[in-house]
Amino acid sequence: MAKPDPVPTFIEVGALEKPAEVAEPVRDEPVKGDWVDEFLGDREIRPNTKKAYLRQLRGFQVWCEFKHWGEISDSDVSRYKAYLKSKPAKSGKIGLSPASVNQAIATLQSFFKWLATKRYVTYNPTLNVEKVPAAPTETKDMEISAVRQLAEGLEYRGQRESLSVRDTAIFELLKHGLRATEVSNLNIGDYNGPSIQVSGAKWRSDGAVPLSPKARQSLDSYLGWCVQKGFDTGTGEPLFRSLSRNGYGKRLGYWGIYEMVKDLGAIAESTENVHPHRLRHTFGTQLVMGDVQPAYAQKLMRIKSPITFDRYTKRAVEKKAEDAFNDFMERSESDDGLF
Repeated sequence: MAKPDPVPTFIEVGALEKPAEVAEPVRDEPVKGDWVDEFLGDREIRPNTKKAYLRQLRGFQVWCEFKHWGEISDSDVSRYKAYLKSKPAKSGKIGLSPASVNQAIATLQSFFKWLATKRYVTYNPTLNVEKVPAAPTETKDMEISAVRQLAEGLEYRGQRESLSVRDTAIFELLKHGLRATEVSNLNIGDYNGPSIQVSGAKWRSDGAVPLSPKARQSLDSYLGWCVQKGFDTGTGEPLFRSLSRNGYGKRLGYWGIYEMVKDLGAIAESTENVHPHRLRHTFGTQLVMGDVQPAYAQKLMRIKSPITFDRYTKRAVEKKAEDAFNDFMERSESDDGLF
């Protein structure tokens, strides 16, 4: 007797097979369309400022694990502010400086204001976030006698005439309140005789700085020396060049200027912490001490904020009060007065 045909058994394979469950990948980078690039593209800001904005916005995204911008709440921003205030700094201190914290908050405020204007979000979570109060920054000016001692060391630095000619011109510009980075970035075309044009400066403090006859003479002497040495003196060429063996003829950088001033401090055997920025502070204080109107002095310093400039006014008042007291003491002692 013949056996019946077997009943076939069907097995699901290929596309019909039930797929295994796959864990959702963790986002470790910003998703497309997060609006940061569009925001930066809409802003008319300098390249360095754009980099700072990008770094701060991406830093916030990493901190909140790339939570969507529309889901950010007031408490998120407040906790981020607290995080920045307790974050260890490179110097070893706990918490970023008030200026650094406020800069990060200001970036978020600017971004969310833009998002709300574009109607990408319905609520701005940064509206009620307050800036961190910062203690008034003290000036670090030097006594005029100390500045003169530094100047006396110019002719002895390295015992080289080339250094003396170049460094004298640099020193005169630092005495006019220019930052060391600004001096480094100068091109020959920025000097027109009566003044020097500062561009790309910190906090957008660009502007023309009028020069004293002594400063103009120093710059003219230095440029004459450059012509004698065969340096290209076209308008786009660096104003100050390195004279070191390795970087000879290249643009003199910030650290070259910094080390120059430190060397002058060592030659003068100064016990103070001498650095280029102290000459800027001295310039600001002396302007106010010399009874230059605050509005004019602020313009010469290229400082936009009256609050920032006010430290020079306060310092000048302190110094004038000290001078007045010393004069009073001298008169009092000679006239058998109160003291």
